[in-house]
Amino acid sequence: MKSPIYVFGHKNPDTDSICSTIAYVQLKRKIGIENVIACRLGKLSRETRFVLEYFGVDEPILIDNMRMKLRDLDLHQPVELGAEAPLKKAWDVLRGKESGSRLLPVLGEQGRLTGLISLADITRIFMEPYDEEMLHKYEVSFENLLKILQGKVVHGNYKYDILCGSVFIGSVVDNDGFVCDKDVLITSKVETARYYANERSIGCVILTNDYYPVELEKAQAAVICVKHSMLKTVSLLNQAISCGSIMNTDRFEMFSTEAEIGDITEIMKTSSHRNFPVVDKTGRLFGIISRRHVLDYDRKKVILVDHNEATQSVDGLEQAQIIEIIDHHRIANIETQKPLYIRAEPVGCTSTIVYSLYKENGIVPEKKYAGLMLSAILSDTLMFRSPTSTPRDRAAAQELAAIAELDIEQYGSEMFLAGTNLADSTPLEILSIDRKQFSVGTYVVYISQVNTLNIETVMEQKEALIDVMEQFVVKTACDLCLLMVTDLFRGGSELLVAGRHKELTINAFNMPMDSDHIYLPDIVSRKGQVIPKLTMASNG
Repeated sequence: MKSPIYVFGHKNPDTDSICSTIAYVQLKRKIGIENVIACRLGKLSRETRFVLEYFGVDEPILIDNMRMKLRDLDLHQPVELGAEAPLKKAWDVLRGKESGSRLLPVLGEQGRLTGLISLADITRIFMEPYDEEMLHKYEVSFENLLKILQGKVVHGNYKYDILCGSVFIGSVVDNDGFVCDKDVLITSKVETARYYANERSIGCVILTNDYYPVELEKAQAAVICVKHSMLKTVSLLNQAISCGSIMNTDRFEMFSTEAEIGDITEIMKTSSHRNFPVVDKTGRLFGIISRRHVLDYDRKKVILVDHNEATQSVDGLEQAQIIEIIDHHRIANIETQKPLYIRAEPVGCTSTIVYSLYKENGIVPEKKYAGLMLSAILSDTLMFRSPTSTPRDRAAAQELAAIAELDIEQYGSEMFLAGTNLADSTPLEILSIDRKQFSVGTYVVYISQVNTLNIETVMEQKEALIDVMEQFVVKTACDLCLLMVTDLFRGGSELLVAGRHKELTINAFNMPMDSDHIYLPDIVSRKGQVIPKLTMASNG
């Protein structure tokens, strides 16, 4: 399955940001690109919510960042071993061409990670000299012993699942030595095997060289015949040790699937390890991450709609791959790792561009998506009153209205009426409805804008609004915070000002020095009228 492509507008999304996103996703799907997902970066405004409910369209999913988490990576999926598996199996896996890692996870119940085995751990065990007390240091199951030695039980049974005694080699065991039913004897001599199997209470006799005398049929012990020589049989014993005996249980580093790449990079750089297990919140193994994964990974793919400035976009955008930008704003401080498709045009609304793309692809939008694009155009151009409105916006709106079977004046009035009732909104809510960050020269400026049919209702909260704006300035350390309260009837805006660089608005709009607000007749566009004047003022 192809990785998803996330499509979204700017933070504190307005109607254009949301509707253009949804309409563009539908266009992509119409032309055969199915793995696109419509997203949003904040709460919907009342106007936007009215529009979506009016046309029966679900709101995009909410996302808060594009930072890569370990669960987003294509991690190495190792062979999974249980604690009871023999070391030989772990050795074969780690030395195999398809291993991809020198680290092997040992899993317990329900796939939970219980420990790790490295190639170095196994090598150390294989290099250890034979010790008759081996079974007291490491766990060896009777089943693993048979598998590794390729042995055949010709008589009797060992009483225990796990070998729990001592291992004796026939040439060094003393006939008068003490043995019990837990012990194991390896011998190539029939006389020794017969003596311990028939007359002593030893637990298991391993007879090498594929020799099986009939005299052992009455033995009390379990009798195993192997084809190997005595030397090879002894050398194979360490390979039968259970993985759980040597796995590291508390001396390794691991990461959560929810960890972000940026948070673990430094840990991986300074660690002596090269591979690290990744587990989910239940402790189940998700995969193995190596240093290669944090240097070369497939970034999340995104399409930016109705914006191109990183400050207005999703957190962690720098970790994503921008593959397209569809916008009608200035091109600002965006940087990309690879070439991309950009469609940026000087029109009043992003949906005007999106509708052009429908027409270029020979696709007529469904009524509800035509209605969404019409709503975006009416909202962004303030029913064509904004100076950013162009003949293309008006022509697109008329065509979309015909498809959606709507009267522009009637529907537009209904939409604005639903979206501009701010009587019960708090100052914080008003400032958060549509707030964008801009770089104006060397200054960081936030500008919020709300449209209303009753500007007096909003201005009754002026002192509270200024107070919240000053708090926002302190919190963000920005240079200037502005609120445009745009009167849709009169076609002008009240501009409220907070911050330590009010001289920008004083110089740009001739605002009195001792004032914190000014009415600007005929000023209704943030990007087309306010930002250019502030930019000129910042340049002296």
